[in-house]
Amino acid sequence: MIAVSLFGFTALAFAGSSTESGYSPEMQAKIDEVKNELKKYTDDKATVDANLKTFDELDFVVFSNQEWTRLHESHSNDVKVNWPDGHYTNGIEKHIEDLKALFVYAPDTSIKFTR
Repeated sequence: MIAVSLFGFTALAFAGSSTESGYSPEMQAKIDEVKNELKKYTDDKATVDANLKTFDELDFVVFSNQEWTRLHESHSNDVKVNWPDGHYTNGIEKHIEDLKALFVYAPDTSIKFTR
C-alpha cells in the first residue's frame, strides 16, 4: 500500500484494486454517489422551475386577467379551498364562481410582480 499526501488530502493506492477509471473502487463509489446526488438535485431543480413558471402564469395571467377557463392548468376538478373568511368549497366550478364574486367586490384586483 502506498499513501501519498497532496494538499492535506491523503490518497491511498492499492495495487491491482483500481477500476478502469484509475480510481479505487471505494473512490469510484463515492464519485458515483456524488454524481447521483447532483443528478437528483438538477432533476428536482427542473421540477421546481417548471412549477414556479406554472404558478407565475396562474398568478400574473390567469388570475389577474380572470381567464377562468384556464384554471384547470393548475387546479384539479375536485380542488378544495379554504377561504380567508372561513368558508370552504369543493370543486373547481364552485371555486371559479367564488373567484368571479371576488372580482365583483374588488374589480381592480390583480397580482403584479414588484421588486
